[in-house]
Amino acid sequence: APCFGISEGSPTPVGVISDTGRTLDQIETVPYEQAFLIGDLLTTSITMLSGEPKAGKTLLAAGMAIALINGHSEFLGLPVHQRLDHIIFGVTDEGASAELRARLTGAVPDNSVTVFPVEDTGRDGFWASVMEDLVQMRPGLFVLDNVIGALAPGEDISDPSAAARFMRSVRPISSAGIPVLLVTHTPKGTAEGMSV
Repeated sequence: APCFGISEGSPTPVGVISDTGRTLDQIETVPYEQAFLIGDLLTTSITMLSGEPKAGKTLLAAGMAIALINGHSEFLGLPVHQRLDHIIFGVTDEGASAELRARLTGAVPDNSVTVFPVEDTGRDGFWASVMEDLVQMRPGLFVLDNVIGALAPGEDISDPSAAARFMRSVRPISSAGIPVLLVTHTPKGTAEGMSV
């Protein structure tokens, strides 16, 4: 009996795999220097940075921004592969804009970083509007600090459907050629959740 659309004796499957599957030699090779902004740390697609609250995630993201904007050759002993002219931070925590300003003022040109509050993410079209602005502004990196604060009210990042919806919201940014750094909290203990 046929199984999943493959008839007996049929040498080639018909469907998703035959339409989208590629052998290793057919997959585009991306040179290491083009796959990473900072070697083995920050990719040119989507990177997730997670840790406990107050572990220094924002400080690390600000340090990466300084290295990228100033064209440093290394960051924490890792090679910096690209110099960026502009980085956009979307922030969710109260006081995060002032914190970034304190960390970046004097370390990078004022016009090299844009910071905006990520609010009302449950509103229809919110991420589409962010995407529209990002495509128009063409930053070298978009940093979302933090994922938990960007969830719609009642959403829990531990819920697979909420995580999938969120990734569908931000994946087009990376697909447009804008690297994305997503900063998120891990729970401190078993009693702490990951929801808004």
